[in-house]
Amino acid sequence: MPERARTAAAIRRDATREAILAAGQRCFARDGYRRTALDRVASEAGISRAALYLHFANKEQLFRALVGELHARTLAEAAAAAEGAGPLAERVTAVLVAKTGPFFDLLRGSEHAEEFVGENHRLCGDLSGDASVKHARLLGRVLTTAAAAGEIALRGLSAADAAELLLATAEGIKDRGRTTLSSRGYRRRLAQGVRIVLAGLAPARQRGGSTAARRATPRRMSSSASDPWPRSSSARRGRVR
Repeated sequence: MPERARTAAAIRRDATREAILAAGQRCFARDGYRRTALDRVASEAGISRAALYLHFANKEQLFRALVGELHARTLAEAAAAAEGAGPLAERVTAVLVAKTGPFFDLLRGSEHAEEFVGENHRLCGDLSGDASVKHARLLGRVLTTAAAAGEIALRGLSAADAAELLLATAEGIKDRGRTTLSSRGYRRRLAQGVRIVLAGLAPARQRGGSTAARRATPRRMSSSASDPWPRSSSARRGRVR
């Protein structure tokens, strides 16, 4: 087959695969995993069932392909966020949003969320585990660079440990907030969690400065401390000013 013909065939094959993936995502979102049939996906994609089978042998393969594509996209977005400008807290938040935000939005907007979570564990545990390792390494590199630049002080923690702590924070907020938070609310809560964790890793000069400022501020004494015989509230109200 001439090179040009092979290229055209590859383009058509890729376009068909993308159409199947898009149709599969719509069907899974609308009908759930168990109620989605491949003939319905083929109809949604505008192709024959035989053409669909040239790309995916069964529904499990299609589901895994969709999850794999989502993980690949979130990892690419997280890597781009890690290279961005701005304060460390904003960059870390952007990395975590890239990893967890699409899954939060997907589960929050679907009545089949619990089914998707179960099927993901059953069929895609290896994909999710591999993606989590890659995200942890990426975030660990961000924290290692930040520590070398004096933005944080790990204080006996490894960068990997700190990365896992931040990832666990994001996953916890995602799971707990799935039924109560809006998409914007989730991202705002995640930013708050990141700031709290990073505050505990602030360099000593920042923590010490705030502590010194607190020590230098005279403490106001309460009326009971300054007056060994505090007046009653009625007496205070009747006092002439």
